[in-house]
Amino acid sequence: MQRRAGLKFWHRWFGILIGGWLMLLAITGMAIAWYDELDTALNPDLRQAQIGSGDLVSLDKVVANAEAALPGFSVNNAILAPESGYTHWLIGRQVLADGDVRAMQLFVDPASGTVAGWRESGALQFDRHHFPDLLYGLHTELLADEIGATIVGIIGLLWMLDHFLSLPLAFPKRQKWQDAFRLAGRKGSLRRLFDWHRAKGMWLWLLTFTITLTGVTLAFPNVSRDLVQPLSPISERLHEAMPETSNDISIGLDEAISRVTADISQVHSVRIFPTISQYAVRTYDDRDPDNQGRLWTYVNMVDGTITGKRHDIGESGGDLFFAWQYPLHSGHAAGFAGRLIVTLVGLVTVLLCYSGLRLVWRRRNNGRQNRNSTNF
Repeated sequence: MQRRAGLKFWHRWFGILIGGWLMLLAITGMAIAWYDELDTALNPDLRQAQIGSGDLVSLDKVVANAEAALPGFSVNNAILAPESGYTHWLIGRQVLADGDVRAMQLFVDPASGTVAGWRESGALQFDRHHFPDLLYGLHTELLADEIGATIVGIIGLLWMLDHFLSLPLAFPKRQKWQDAFRLAGRKGSLRRLFDWHRAKGMWLWLLTFTITLTGVTLAFPNVSRDLVQPLSPISERLHEAMPETSNDISIGLDEAISRVTADISQVHSVRIFPTISQYAVRTYDDRDPDNQGRLWTYVNMVDGTITGKRHDIGESGGDLFFAWQYPLHSGHAAGFAGRLIVTLVGLVTVLLCYSGLRLVWRRRNNGRQNRNSTNF
């Protein structure tokens, strides 16, 4: 009896103290599951190309035009237009005249090479250009950098713990296990509210736990790797172990891509690492768990030689585990249907928080009424 009372105490106060934050993460998570669609709808001037089709200008020219349009800008990641009618997305940094540095995103028409516009990454600005990134920042770090990311991770850890501690409350003694998934009581009654709160959680328990677990590993990547490493070896991306060099760049982006594939439609993006004189050309592969282009091919900037290849799936169970964290958390592992599932999980999480807080409030009011009746 004391154990059950303790679990009730935990579950009640978890909902009261963490429920609001959990609702925020669920709402923003639902939104950024559709990040590209939302961004395109809000910002067609940035995301949609003015020239829908035709021969593409070279990627080197695209980068040159971007750097000319925004003085001090340098690209570190060029994400190619996913299909005709969309812009290339260049991510990098701009060094300002006073020496300050800001993270920037530029969008360039693939057919004309014209710069459509730019925005500052992570800027606290409440306009349509920055709204999608604002949602993303709220979800991943509460707009508070490392401290915010740590808080998000702690919320996730508490939510994971609550998944298990609430199970004994869902299956009380002498009750058939099927009843935890059913609705009973008349409409509007406290029993119906309790069953509605419990049943939603049980219907999607495995899905909400998966989203929570993957969220925690993404919030605490280093700690997660330290925990998994003793169980299965984890290999890092090849560029993280490459030595720094000071060689002049001789090979451009277009030539680097041509060393990897003759079909540019197979290229997701190109990462640029000038300090180690490497391009990382990311291409689509049958092993990809999502649509991000998980095969990395490294091309030397000096002589164009292939210096290494690695797929994010890796060679071990540990590599496989971490390769699936983002695809599962974002829903991209199952394409459109996966993102619908993530949206459903987010909606159910919001309803769980709401119904839980409402349940606490109803029981509190009922307790007051019973005490007043007794006193009278």
